[in-house]
Amino acid sequence: MREIGGIRDVVQNKINTVELRGEVPEMNYLHYDMQLQPDDIVEVTLDKQANVRLLDDVNYVQYQQGKRHQYYGGLANKSPVRLSPPHGGHWHLVVDLGGNAGTVKASVRTIKGQS
Repeated sequence: MREIGGIRDVVQNKINTVELRGEVPEMNYLHYDMQLQPDDIVEVTLDKQANVRLLDDVNYVQYQQGKRHQYYGGLANKSPVRLSPPHGGHWHLVVDLGGNAGTVKASVRTIKGQS
């Protein structure tokens, strides 16, 4: 748990792996390019349920190609979602509907850590 402004929040920090088999339909998604430190928190506010994934460069390319990739996050049933990277560096935040029809609105902010 991390404390933000006197409020304790549980930060999702579990890695997930997904393997896509067969032909992958073209998927629309929201993409945010981010430079993060390990004590930063990415807060994503959604207007509906969606997949929220935090990926490094290698896994983002795999995601784009519809290949097996690892990510932090997953299906967000409630908003906001808070994610924290395991290490500093270049990260990609992706919001998608898992190939389902529709649109999703998202706002993203970074809560900088103490480093």
